Amino acid sequence: MSLSQNYRLSQMAPLPPIKRVTLGKTIGHGGFAIVKIAETKSENPRHVAIKFVYLPFAKEKGLSEKEIAREAYIQRQVPHQNIIKMYDFAYNSDWAWIALELAENGELFDKIEPDLGVDQDVAHFYFTQLIHAVSFLHSKGVAHRDIKPENLVLDLRGNLKLTDFGLAVVFQKKTGPKRKCNKPCGSPPYAAPEIVTENYDPALCDIWSCGIVLFVLLTGKIAWEMPVMQDSDYAYFVRNKGEILVSPWNKIDLGALSLLRKILVPNVKDRISIEKIKQHQWMLKDRGLLDSRGMCKDPNKLTARLLVNLYINMGDNEFKKVTEYSNTQKSNSKRRMDTQPTHINIVDDLTDSSKIHVDNYSISQQPYTESSKRKKLKNTSDLKHQRELELIAMDPAILQFYRQEDDIDVNTRHKTIDKEISKYTEQIRKHPELYADNMTRFFSFAALDTIISLLTESLVQLNIIEDDEDDELKQMTQEVINNKKYEGVIRFKIEFIDDYNSRLVGDIVVDKVADNLVARKIEFIRKLGDPLEWRRFFKRVTILCRDVVYYPE
Repeated sequence: MSLSQNYRLSQMAPLPPIKRVTLGKTIGHGGFAIVKIAETKSENPRHVAIKFVYLPFAKEKGLSEKEIAREAYIQRQVPHQNIIKMYDFAYNSDWAWIALELAENGELFDKIEPDLGVDQDVAHFYFTQLIHAVSFLHSKGVAHRDIKPENLVLDLRGNLKLTDFGLAVVFQKKTGPKRKCNKPCGSPPYAAPEIVTENYDPALCDIWSCGIVLFVLLTGKIAWEMPVMQDSDYAYFVRNKGEILVSPWNKIDLGALSLLRKILVPNVKDRISIEKIKQHQWMLKDRGLLDSRGMCKDPNKLTARLLVNLYINMGDNEFKKVTEYSNTQKSNSKRRMDTQPTHINIVDDLTDSSKIHVDNYSISQQPYTESSKRKKLKNTSDLKHQRELELIAMDPAILQFYRQEDDIDVNTRHKTIDKEISKYTEQIRKHPELYADNMTRFFSFAALDTIISLLTESLVQLNIIEDDEDDELKQMTQEVINNKKYEGVIRFKIEFIDDYNSRLVGDIVVDKVADNLVARKIEFIRKLGDPLEWRRFFKRVTILCRDVVYYPE
């Protein structure tokens, strides 16, 4: 049973008018907030992100206008190339809004493959930029206190940007002593062990969190569910003083492992300082991705290296693995939630991507073929379908799909991505409203009722939804069949406990690619939870739905 409580934007107080900007599509959701793309009205228009916080919901959760203003104030005081810029802040009786720099490439960990991670050079690149951001924060007497994958985003060139200062604290003013904190906060897998004590140093907690981020970059896994001795993985790590020879620790390069062992030290007195992290031998090696300013030297090269491990094999072997996994979940009574607190969602039902009309956009032709198992397209001379293929071909998400039984050849895949990535980057820069800021989506030319049926079967098979919910969805499917001209948006509410015993909350949204096209996109929109676990969920559902998934041969 889903305990998320959805509130439609159309039923709330109107969003406030903001001078000199035009609001676009919604690109992010929170418990009591949404984030929209906006375009400035100027001679040289640019895209920004505007975060709208619905104050009645925020106040229910104990968050006042003053605290929201404090978040904006802190973020404005820490201008840095690896921190999202804050442009403006205001509020009325219903809404507070913060205008922010737009991270065109979305979340970093949306591009990280679970259980694989990224290569050492890419991990070094992003960890270095994270350390630069956190070091600057600490020099200003500010601690972030919520460093985790969801708060690490990418600009158009692939540079890391630290965002979300909702839990940030000023621990030292220009003149005065350091101040300790006593409020536990942050995400359990990334929080330092001392966070539960009455007095802790928030800067040292940030350093610990950075270490966990590095571990996840290198392995594609979290180290433990939470740093307490009741957690067997953490207890094993502590008992062995970090000298662990089992997977995934034994796959980490010795230099990076040396640094991790200095960061992930439970005794704060022995934990490495941020200045010493910068001087560690692993950090000092030039790996060719950073320029003299500490920013990306070659965006195409970086993106190719980042995405090379990000793929979904649609072959029979992977299908069999997912099916076997789903069989283990059928008796998992902890999978579905029935005792957790309600999570509030704001659903934007006013402006959705189906209102986009592709005739306004110039797209270079990129031919693809359709699998013989799937619904055949109309004649390739049909302009309408040709436009659809061209539009889909320009979406970066299409790069992740493969149908083959053999292992992926990394060198071939790297060359393919390197060759194609520049056009994706240019398209996103020109038309960010056309593309989602995540990779968890697929495309289909199948009939809507077929898509809904397969999604429903997959969710039941993975024990995400119950039989009574299945009946409701079957009824909805029948209504779609009866209404052949149905053009609306189908939304599956998702809420369950992942493999690491944490909540995952989000939506699966079935919508048209554009209002004048036949193809549909199926987007998996995470609202709460770990992005790696959300991607793992997305992959499993996609593989189970492979008969309606469109991808290049």
